[in-house]
Amino acid sequence: MKSMNQSVEGVKSGILNVDGASLYYETKGDGPLMLMIPGANGDHFIFNGIREILSETFTVATYDRRGFSGSELQGDQDYSKRINTDANDAAELIKYLTNEPAYVFASSSGALVSLQLMSLHPDLIKALIPHEPTALKYLNDTENWEKANHDLYDLYKEEGAGAAKRKFVDSYIPGTADGEIMKKNDGSDNPNVVYWFEHEVRQYPSTDFDTDVLRANKGKIAFCVGRESIQAVAAWPVTILASQFGTDVLYVPGGHLGYLLHPPTFAVDLIDGLKKRGLV
Repeated sequence: MKSMNQSVEGVKSGILNVDGASLYYETKGDGPLMLMIPGANGDHFIFNGIREILSETFTVATYDRRGFSGSELQGDQDYSKRINTDANDAAELIKYLTNEPAYVFASSSGALVSLQLMSLHPDLIKALIPHEPTALKYLNDTENWEKANHDLYDLYKEEGAGAAKRKFVDSYIPGTADGEIMKKNDGSDNPNVVYWFEHEVRQYPSTDFDTDVLRANKGKIAFCVGRESIQAVAAWPVTILASQFGTDVLYVPGGHLGYLLHPPTFAVDLIDGLKKRGLV
């Protein structure tokens, strides 16, 4: 069912076969498990830089979400409940890699998956750090944003992934350095970006998360926002949730890609934030 390859420079890689997919994952470090869930890019590479630092404290597990890069699909997929499937994949990785509750860091689309992971499998999580999930349920103008996401998908169908990704940036993280980088690397020829537009951009942000379960586990959640994203839509859902739950927001360097662009300071602030909350 599972296989593990030889360690290279401290990194171990393997495949975990789950229902409908084979998940490619890597681990590095010792200590408690921290699973990192990628966003729209869908693959583990985006965490390689910060993994080097976090692996001094944690056993860091990174992976390609199903359908992205090295995690191949097997057989028919139920796309009507895909975010549940993504959350269950993360749960299976945690159960395979540790016998203890895990730390989970997730960003953007991956952070939406992590909220569903907490909703479905709270006992598997020691601490959850959802970084800028676009959870539209928690915005006052949810219907308008859902329409905007459907319009974004229509733009993707009409003009391609590049134009649609630039529109996404202008809508959710306008005027940020991270957004400009995303627009320059629009991924128009990247099958991962196409897969995200087809199966996530409309569906995942519209998820009806179980707020009662999230509230019951608020002591384990460090809602996370980049300091350069504070005025952007991507920061609002978790800022609103933190206010509703009476918890503090964990502010970290950079914006939507802070973990990629500022890994040393991001890792320090992340660990300090967990320590202040008594989670590490």
